[in-house]
Amino acid sequence: MKKEEILSTMLTLIARQGLHATPMSQLAKEAHVAAGTIYHYFSSKEALIHELYLSIYNEFRQVATSDQVDERNYAIEFSAMCLRLFKYMIQNPEKFYFFQQYEHTPIEKEIGAADDHSCIADRFIHLGLISNQLKSMPVELISGLVYNNLAPWRDCNCSKNNFKQRHDPDGD
Repeated sequence: MKKEEILSTMLTLIARQGLHATPMSQLAKEAHVAAGTIYHYFSSKEALIHELYLSIYNEFRQVATSDQVDERNYAIEFSAMCLRLFKYMIQNPEKFYFFQQYEHTPIEKEIGAADDHSCIADRFIHLGLISNQLKSMPVELISGLVYNNLAPWRDCNCSKNNFKQRHDPDGD
């Protein structure tokens, strides 16, 4: 219970202040735990941030790859993946903001990211390249184009309810 509260509070603080402007002392105060309690669960601030990243990454990956990819309908599936990511981002702006920050920080390189954590949709994009559904260019460039075009929406004033009313009236 305390560990989840620490992670949740860290996510909120990072979304409000930024990754590097969130001291552990403030985290302890706002999570209503002693600093020692934080270090009982996490060996360092970087370890805490990395665990938060892994949690969000796994959730994000499930959203991005929730349907089976049918190579014959690649364009439709690619659009569906982007829509799922967009919905996730609108429904979880703090998580998306954190994810974007983490992906562009040296912490990931210091901790050592897990095998395929550089881009959630790399395999999906690679399939599009192999099947000639996507223009031949580096996977990193394509994934950057997808995610960086979604990122500005993070800051829009669209609430979860407004999004559902305007873009998903059936609630799917």
